[in-house]
Amino acid sequence: MRESTLGFISSAGALSYIVAPILGQLITKKYLGVRNALIVSSILTPILTGGQILFPIPWFLITCRISLGLTMGLVWPNLLNLLSKLQKISSVERSNKNFAIFNISWNMGLILGLPVGFLWAISWNDYSAMILSWTLSFLLIPISFFINKEDNRDIMKEGVIYQTEDPNSHIDTEEDLTINSQTPMIIYPILFSWVSIMFLTIAKSTFAFSYPIILRAFDQPPNLTYLVQLGLQFMQLLGLTLINFVHVYKRKIASLIGIFGVSITALTIIIFKEIFYISIATAITGFFIGLIHGVGMKIMLEYGTAENTSKYSIINEIFIGIGFGLTPIVVGFVVEINLFAVYGFINVIGLILVIFLIYISRNIKKEKIPK
Repeated sequence: MRESTLGFISSAGALSYIVAPILGQLITKKYLGVRNALIVSSILTPILTGGQILFPIPWFLITCRISLGLTMGLVWPNLLNLLSKLQKISSVERSNKNFAIFNISWNMGLILGLPVGFLWAISWNDYSAMILSWTLSFLLIPISFFINKEDNRDIMKEGVIYQTEDPNSHIDTEEDLTINSQTPMIIYPILFSWVSIMFLTIAKSTFAFSYPIILRAFDQPPNLTYLVQLGLQFMQLLGLTLINFVHVYKRKIASLIGIFGVSITALTIIIFKEIFYISIATAITGFFIGLIHGVGMKIMLEYGTAENTSKYSIINEIFIGIGFGLTPIVVGFVVEINLFAVYGFINVIGLILVIFLIYISRNIKKEKIPK
């Protein structure tokens, strides 16, 4: 199968995810509710995943991936919206714990699954490993029925616990919630979050999609992809978790370091072009991606909290769909011409965005951030 065809198949699900958050929220609010939406997604996901394993024909793979992308519209926007609502009624300390638990939970699925997949692949073969993992995925269905039904009370009418950035202050004062309610990260322009999220999706999908192709070019076993993806995901979790312990102003610096780090790593891959270095560099990139992701999520969630709306989580997921959807298609065509050209693009666009984000966040001063 050509790299360009593989890129299109890989992108099909993410491309459909561009519209999935809007459709998912519409279906959730009008027909299903959050609990039923999550149950439906847990049923459809194993079925559509298994279809790809049993009938690996290009047109059928694309159909299943598009359907999976639409199904994810019932999951991520709802989870992010719930996290934003929880933040509204929590202290800063509790909000940080919720943020950490959320990131650990979805990352641990990948972190635990990748080494198991690697061991299964080298013990049997990739196909047997996929069949077994697909069978286990049906366990999601009975587990999903234990989800509690959402509380429909309007938090707007009940007031909000004022968010204070000082971790030593445990005096939570209730006040009337208005659309301009202050939460620390809304001092950042929302464009800072959207641009950051867009870059991290482009960068992560480029590194993740290119690595198996590089392995094939260097005549290396494809099973190494499991280990490198494991390293990338673990490092991303470290970056995400670290953001919780970084002061509001320094999160701006952390995000800029993340983008600059990804950009420089891409440049060094072009320079060295050695498989061992590419493997290590790809894994380490996850840490920089985690910093970018953590800051972008914090800004998005707190805008949603302050305005009591899900629109920011929906827009966030649309940008993710665009980044993860279009990038593999472009990368698939580019690597057929030059294997390392895509890293040059990441390097250039990263440096440009560092300058742009410094400019749009120039008015964020340490002394202006509410204590």
